[in-house]
Amino acid sequence: MPTVKLAELIDQPAAASFLRGVVAGGRFANAYLFHGAPGVGKGTAALAFARALLCERGAGRRAEPAGLFDAPLPAAGPADDACGECPACLKAASLQHPDLRFLFPVSGEERDLDETVAETLAAWREDPLFVFAYEKFASIRLSLTHDVLRELAFKPFEAVRRVVVVRDADRMREDQYSALLKAIEEPGASTVWVLTTARLHRLPATIRSRCQRVRFTPLAETTITAFLERLAGGSLARALMLREQRPLELRNQALALLDPALRGDPAALWKAVQGAARFGRAGRETLRGIIEVHELWLRDLLRARYGAARAELVNRDREAEIRRQAASLDAREIRRRLMVLEEILRAIEGNVSPDLALFSGLARVAGQRLGEGEWPLHAAGRWDY
Repeated sequence: MPTVKLAELIDQPAAASFLRGVVAGGRFANAYLFHGAPGVGKGTAALAFARALLCERGAGRRAEPAGLFDAPLPAAGPADDACGECPACLKAASLQHPDLRFLFPVSGEERDLDETVAETLAAWREDPLFVFAYEKFASIRLSLTHDVLRELAFKPFEAVRRVVVVRDADRMREDQYSALLKAIEEPGASTVWVLTTARLHRLPATIRSRCQRVRFTPLAETTITAFLERLAGGSLARALMLREQRPLELRNQALALLDPALRGDPAALWKAVQGAARFGRAGRETLRGIIEVHELWLRDLLRARYGAARAELVNRDREAEIRRQAASLDAREIRRRLMVLEEILRAIEGNVSPDLALFSGLARVAGQRLGEGEWPLHAAGRWDY
């Protein structure tokens, strides 16, 4: 199970330094919002921060024994991090501390909620490289949120404070945000909220404005490469096993969706999009992955346009194609396409039919201005960025 300390966060020196300073200072905001790209360590950092706040040898230590017969205070630990050895750290490491609550999105029926949560946490404890993934529609359940809010009316069980970690807080219902806002505004001195999100724009402005923001930056490519090399341990077979879901094949399929759009063939584009969306059966995460492939491709085009070396390209196996396209696209056009892709992502997460959003978006990425000049005119001028 992951038991990373704040001092051990990978490639996040600014965030780690800030959080350790908060722990050492002993003055905590009502709520913190960890935001940044997916998969850069926000969830790991949130739990590491929670453990540091609960550590009996550090921030979670009582100022003095509560009574004559209480156990003596434990020896001092690090002033700005969890010690990793006290009972509070050990319980928090396995999410069994009574004053640590961890909420995260789940899929499935409400009647199976307890079992689904238990299975996810069991997998998380067993796999140090566990990744929270939401293939189907997933959300933070209202019943679990209400349980946490009811607990806030009481004092913490063991520690001097209670820590509530909400992973992917953008996956909540509107009524949950209203309840969360009230809890964040009036948490009392004994509660600290830690929210994480990779989609900052999906959180209401009222929530964002009441949280202390902590930004997490993308990891360096050299860090990821070195990590994968260590993981493979010199074994080619193991390295090949790490290529789950055939990433090159999926990348090529995603990029191929743009071909009929570039040819101006809407019928072929619609057919290709339907295939990629598995005729409505593909989850939103699958479609998000398609968009992210195109975003990385545009990133390579921008880099190649301004003289980046081959080693700086993500899709370096298709370098010749990248440089050929980059020669005909300027930064303004690449920016326009990126903004269209971002609009597709917002549409997919909203109430728009995902396959329709993907179809119209890819057509616009290719330069087609579907519906322009027709009545009624689009009030937002979506073709001009």
